[in-house]
Amino acid sequence: MRMGKHTIFVMLILTVVWVILVEELSWQSVAVGMFMSMLSVHFMGLFFKFDEIKNVKFYKLAIYPFWLIGRIYMDAFSLAKLIFTGAKWGIVKERLELDNETLNTILADSITLTPGTIFLYRKGKEITLLCIGDKKKSGFPSTTDGLRDIEKILKKAHDDEEK
Repeated sequence: MRMGKHTIFVMLILTVVWVILVEELSWQSVAVGMFMSMLSVHFMGLFFKFDEIKNVKFYKLAIYPFWLIGRIYMDAFSLAKLIFTGAKWGIVKERLELDNETLNTILADSITLTPGTIFLYRKGKEITLLCIGDKKKSGFPSTTDGLRDIEKILKKAHDDEEK
Protein backbone atom coordinates (compact mmCIF):
# COMPACT_ATOMS: atom_id res chain seq x y z
CA MET A 1 0.00 0.00 0.00
CA ARG A 2 1.39 3.37 -1.06
CA MET A 3 1.02 6.00 1.66
CA GLY A 4 0.48 9.42 0.18
CA LYS A 5 -1.31 12.54 1.32
CA HIS A 6 -4.56 11.22 -0.16
CA THR A 7 -4.32 7.89 1.69
CA ILE A 8 -3.58 9.55 5.01
CA PHE A 9 -6.46 11.99 4.50
CA VAL A 10 -8.86 9.14 3.67
CA MET A 11 -7.73 7.16 6.71
CA LEU A 12 -8.25 10.15 9.00
CA ILE A 13 -11.72 10.82 7.60
CA LEU A 14 -12.68 7.15 7.95
CA THR A 15 -11.38 7.19 11.54
CA VAL A 16 -13.51 10.24 12.34
CA VAL A 17 -16.54 8.48 10.85
CA TRP A 18 -15.71 5.39 12.95
CA VAL A 19 -15.51 7.43 16.16
CA ILE A 20 -18.83 9.10 15.34
CA LEU A 21 -20.51 5.76 14.64
CA VAL A 22 -19.26 4.07 17.83
CA GLU A 23 -20.18 7.21 19.81
CA GLU A 24 -17.08 7.09 21.97
CA LEU A 25 -13.94 9.19 21.94
CA SER A 26 -11.17 7.22 23.60
CA TRP A 27 -7.73 6.10 22.56
CA GLN A 28 -9.10 2.57 22.07
CA SER A 29 -11.85 3.65 19.68
CA VAL A 30 -9.41 5.86 17.75
CA ALA A 31 -6.88 3.01 17.53
CA VAL A 32 -9.50 0.53 16.33
CA GLY A 33 -10.82 3.16 13.91
CA MET A 34 -7.34 3.74 12.47
CA PHE A 35 -6.79 -0.01 12.14
CA MET A 36 -10.14 -0.54 10.41
CA SER A 37 -9.48 2.46 8.16
CA MET A 38 -6.07 1.12 7.20
CA LEU A 39 -7.56 -2.29 6.50
CA SER A 40 -10.38 -0.80 4.43
CA VAL A 41 -8.05 1.37 2.35
CA HIS A 42 -5.71 -1.59 1.80
CA PHE A 43 -8.47 -3.92 0.57
CA MET A 44 -10.07 -1.22 -1.58
CA GLY A 45 -6.74 -0.62 -3.29
CA LEU A 46 -6.09 -4.34 -3.61
CA PHE A 47 -9.39 -5.43 -5.12
CA PHE A 48 -10.74 -2.31 -6.85
CA LYS A 49 -8.83 -0.54 -9.59
CA PHE A 50 -10.40 2.88 -9.92
CA ASP A 51 -8.94 3.84 -13.30
CA GLU A 52 -12.10 5.71 -14.31
CA ILE A 53 -11.74 8.21 -11.45
CA LYS A 54 -8.01 8.70 -11.89
CA ASN A 55 -8.45 11.94 -13.88
CA VAL A 56 -11.11 13.47 -11.63
CA LYS A 57 -10.06 16.16 -9.16
CA PHE A 58 -12.73 15.70 -6.49
CA TYR A 59 -11.43 18.59 -4.38
CA LYS A 60 -12.62 20.90 -7.17
CA LEU A 61 -16.13 19.59 -6.49
CA ALA A 62 -16.09 20.59 -2.82
CA ILE A 63 -18.79 23.25 -3.26
CA TYR A 64 -20.75 21.23 -5.85
CA PRO A 65 -23.17 19.61 -3.34
CA PHE A 66 -24.08 23.05 -1.95
CA TRP A 67 -24.49 24.47 -5.47
CA LEU A 68 -26.69 21.49 -6.39
CA ILE A 69 -28.90 21.96 -3.31
CA GLY A 70 -29.41 25.60 -4.28
CA ARG A 71 -30.19 24.53 -7.83
CA ILE A 72 -32.74 21.98 -6.57
CA TYR A 73 -34.59 24.65 -4.56
CA MET A 74 -34.57 27.14 -7.44
CA ASP A 75 -35.91 24.51 -9.84
CA ALA A 76 -38.56 23.44 -7.33
CA PHE A 77 -39.94 26.98 -7.10
CA SER A 78 -39.93 27.42 -10.88
CA LEU A 79 -41.60 24.00 -11.31
CA ALA A 80 -44.34 24.91 -8.84
CA LYS A 81 -45.00 28.09 -10.81
CA LEU A 82 -44.93 26.13 -14.06
CA ILE A 83 -47.52 23.63 -12.83
CA PHE A 84 -49.98 26.42 -12.07
CA THR A 85 -49.39 28.33 -15.32
CA GLY A 86 -49.47 25.39 -17.72
CA ALA A 87 -46.96 22.63 -18.30
CA LYS A 88 -46.17 19.96 -20.86
CA TRP A 89 -44.00 16.89 -20.66
CA GLY A 90 -41.67 15.27 -23.11
CA ILE A 91 -38.57 13.24 -23.74
CA VAL A 92 -35.33 15.00 -24.67
CA LYS A 93 -32.12 13.52 -26.03
CA GLU A 94 -28.96 15.54 -25.55
CA ARG A 95 -25.32 14.98 -26.37
CA LEU A 96 -23.00 15.25 -23.35
CA GLU A 97 -19.76 17.20 -23.55
CA LEU A 98 -17.98 15.51 -20.63
CA ASP A 99 -15.40 12.87 -21.54
CA ASN A 100 -15.15 11.18 -18.15
CA GLU A 101 -17.54 8.30 -17.38
CA THR A 102 -17.62 9.07 -13.65
CA LEU A 103 -18.54 12.71 -14.23
CA ASN A 104 -21.25 11.65 -16.71
CA THR A 105 -22.71 9.38 -14.01
CA ILE A 106 -22.64 12.22 -11.47
CA LEU A 107 -24.34 14.42 -14.07
CA ALA A 108 -27.10 11.86 -14.68
CA ASP A 109 -27.72 11.47 -10.95
CA SER A 110 -27.66 15.24 -10.41
CA ILE A 111 -30.13 15.98 -13.21
CA THR A 112 -32.55 13.49 -11.64
CA LEU A 113 -32.33 15.34 -8.32
CA THR A 114 -33.42 18.60 -9.95
CA PRO A 115 -37.21 18.87 -10.05
CA GLY A 116 -38.81 18.58 -13.47
CA THR A 117 -36.17 16.31 -15.01
CA ILE A 118 -35.67 12.56 -14.73
CA PHE A 119 -32.76 10.61 -16.19
CA LEU A 120 -34.03 7.71 -18.29
CA TYR A 121 -31.12 6.31 -20.26
CA ARG A 122 -27.57 7.01 -21.29
CA LYS A 123 -25.63 5.36 -24.07
CA GLY A 124 -22.16 6.68 -24.67
CA LYS A 125 -22.37 10.46 -24.77
CA GLU A 126 -26.11 10.62 -25.43
CA ILE A 127 -28.49 11.09 -22.49
CA THR A 128 -32.27 10.67 -22.58
CA LEU A 129 -34.35 12.68 -20.12
CA LEU A 130 -38.02 12.83 -19.20
CA CYS A 131 -38.83 16.45 -18.47
CA ILE A 132 -41.53 18.99 -17.85
CA GLY A 133 -41.56 22.38 -19.52
CA ASP A 134 -43.53 25.51 -20.32
CA LYS A 135 -46.41 25.07 -22.81
CA LYS A 136 -45.67 28.50 -24.27
CA LYS A 137 -42.09 27.61 -25.29
CA SER A 138 -41.05 25.20 -27.99
CA GLY A 139 -38.90 22.35 -26.77
CA PHE A 140 -37.54 22.20 -23.25
CA PRO A 141 -34.98 25.01 -22.92
CA SER A 142 -34.93 24.99 -19.10
CA THR A 143 -33.98 21.30 -19.10
CA THR A 144 -31.19 21.87 -21.61
CA ASP A 145 -29.95 24.91 -19.70
CA GLY A 146 -29.96 22.97 -16.42
CA LEU A 147 -28.05 20.10 -18.02
CA ARG A 148 -25.43 22.49 -19.44
CA ASP A 149 -25.07 24.30 -16.09
CA ILE A 150 -24.38 21.04 -14.26
CA GLU A 151 -22.02 19.96 -17.02
CA LYS A 152 -20.12 23.25 -16.78
CA ILE A 153 -19.55 22.80 -13.03
CA LEU A 154 -18.48 19.16 -13.41
CA LYS A 155 -16.13 19.99 -16.28
CA LYS A 156 -13.95 21.92 -13.80
CA ALA A 157 -13.19 18.67 -11.96
CA HIS A 158 -11.84 16.86 -15.01
CA ASP A 159 -8.05 16.71 -15.10
CA ASP A 160 -6.94 16.88 -18.72
CA GLU A 161 -3.69 14.99 -19.16
CA GLU A 162 -2.84 17.01 -22.27
CA LYS A 163 -2.27 20.21 -20.21
